[in-house]
Amino acid sequence: MLDEVAGTLVFTGERSRAGYRLNRMAMSLTDAANRAAFVADETGYLRGMGLNDTEIDMVRQRDWKAMIEAGGSIYLLIKIAGALGVPLYAVGAQTAGMTLEQFMSQRKGG
Repeated sequence: MLDEVAGTLVFTGERSRAGYRLNRMAMSLTDAANRAAFVADETGYLRGMGLNDTEIDMVRQRDWKAMIEAGGSIYLLIKIAGALGVPLYAVGAQTAGMTLEQFMSQRKGG
């Protein structure tokens, strides 16, 4: 199986296992009380969920691309973005290595 499809990482079982802590934490944010706790004390919440320092740094830096490379499921990472008020297109722009303006321009075909 290919690890990349047209420059996009494939979410494999191996990547899923590597990103287990990150994905479990992201899934926990489906609960409103957990979202509130995360927003109130981001680092404390991440540590409490068992994330390591590298994973915590990725979340704190909003490095969506690094989270995907570390095994984060984009579908679950969007839960983190939503809890933080980060728009979906901003996540897409960062993962594509573009500014939001560049990303939106490309999206519109301009």
